[in-house]
Amino acid sequence: MTMVPPIPSPLTERRRALGRMGVLVLSLGATELARGAAIVAVRVWPAADYTRVTIESDSALSARHFIAENPARLVIDVDGLDLSTELRELVGKVRADDPFIAGMRIGQYQPRVVRMVIDLKQSTKPQLFSLLPVAAYRHRMVFDLYPTEERDPLLALIQGRDQSSQQAAQAVRDALGEFIDQVDRPGAAAPDKPASGSATVRAGGAAASASAAAPPEARASAAGRVNRLVIVALDPGHGGEDPGAVGPSGLREKDVVLAVALQLRDRLNDVPGMRAMLTRDADFFVPLQDRVRKARRVQADLFVSIHADAFFTPEARGASVFALSSGAASSATARWMANRENAADLVGGINVKAKDAEVMHALLD
Repeated sequence: MTMVPPIPSPLTERRRALGRMGVLVLSLGATELARGAAIVAVRVWPAADYTRVTIESDSALSARHFIAENPARLVIDVDGLDLSTELRELVGKVRADDPFIAGMRIGQYQPRVVRMVIDLKQSTKPQLFSLLPVAAYRHRMVFDLYPTEERDPLLALIQGRDQSSQQAAQAVRDALGEFIDQVDRPGAAAPDKPASGSATVRAGGAAASASAAAPPEARASAAGRVNRLVIVALDPGHGGEDPGAVGPSGLREKDVVLAVALQLRDRLNDVPGMRAMLTRDADFFVPLQDRVRKARRVQADLFVSIHADAFFTPEARGASVFALSSGAASSATARWMANRENAADLVGGINVKAKDAEVMHALLD
């Protein structure tokens, strides 16, 4: 007797078809997850404090890294990527004056694994972390290269003061030497008689006045004077990944405030007994708590944060000044500014896991 297989019902056939389609969809999804990330942009931000390498993509990336020796280099394996033209652009973005990166090589290490090898100029403490989309940015993978020994900003200020004093003293010695040479030269015209009690010597357009006969009480007063620097911490806002406000012409706040801070630093350093310290002196990002920490390390007498805010009408003129209070923000405007400063950390890219509890107290609550 011949067995006739049962005829499947339309419902059974539909379930089988849906099952086959589900397997196909899952297969496509796994492949897409493995090679779906596309590079949006790559950036390198070199600075004396640290160098940052950013890879921006349309979906989150994962990576692992290790340090290799002889020669020193940082090896990074990025999963879920195929080598692309955008990634190759990183090699050309490394500058010769980068304090940390000597060179970079990128290649396809394994299927869907891209290996980056960064040749190092000095001993480095790397930090690797990811940032979620914020503002105009998509997913970002960030590599920060910090020195193993952080430079001391207070020592740099003292050395800068000593160097300025030595240069000023050398200028006076050169001018006095030229003056004495003119007096001793045969046939040279006698110099004008200086005013009583002082002599003025000019060198390079600058006048150096030396007292010829200071009274004993004046000398004692000068000897007892405290040799102390008044330190002003200048904090140009934003920087690096965080452009700040952007004007209609593309002018960026981070560039404007840095130019202002550099000019203000030069003017303050020209004042005897004063020295300015910048929280950043180039185009790189400094988290809010690091700005505060830098000012505390040099025991700054004054902390001045510089911004160039945007406004909803081009007719706005003038400046707004906010003073720090010991309590929380006490007005809607102050709270808005506090939120804006804290949001800048998200745009600029802060490694949340590396925050130190001692510096979590920000300038504004």
